[in-house]
Amino acid sequence: MLTSCALKESTLKDTPELDSSFKWRSSNEFGFIYKQNFKYAEYLIEKQRSNVAAGGSVFIDVPYILLSQESLNEYYKEIAGGKKLKLEKVASLEAMKFSQEALTFLQACQNADLKIVLMASEQESAAIIKALEKNDILAVPSMVGDFLIYGKTAENNTLLETYESNRVALVLTTSLGESNLIREMEDDFQENSSKLFDYFGDKIIVFPNPAFN
Repeated sequence: MLTSCALKESTLKDTPELDSSFKWRSSNEFGFIYKQNFKYAEYLIEKQRSNVAAGGSVFIDVPYILLSQESLNEYYKEIAGGKKLKLEKVASLEAMKFSQEALTFLQACQNADLKIVLMASEQESAAIIKALEKNDILAVPSMVGDFLIYGKTAENNTLLETYESNRVALVLTTSLGESNLIREMEDDFQENSSKLFDYFGDKIIVFPNPAFN
């Protein structure tokens, strides 16, 4: 009996605890919020289309929010482990699946003649763009004029240039990603968030960050 208890206790100790962020990303609550956000974004498209100048754009600040829950966990395990992207594994994004709600939203953007702009590194953008093409969705990385230019400065210029010409239809970001959108701002999160809503108002749709519960 004592041996049995000891084995059970040892087994429990040897069982690694699930990462809290993994639990959060895998939860029904997480999936529900993401689905509702994409449905709400789809609902806003027609309204925002009439409020922006011709050639309007939808900005996806963190493209991994387009992934299905299963693929999002795979993304964090294989690609985004630690503080930096594992660039040698970014190409594996091409095989990952997108959530159906995200694809429906992106298709609605195309139907409304809105450009889909991904705010991500060259490697990550290229992989996701290639994967979206398999679903008949055309997306582009940040651009300055007619040139594809990557990096934080280019992303910032693209967003501000589009904003100043009244062509920002929607901005999809996460609860932490929003502090990266306007790169000329200070690093203070609360200040950035406040200024972002001053800039874009109800054009911003904030998703829960999948890396934190």
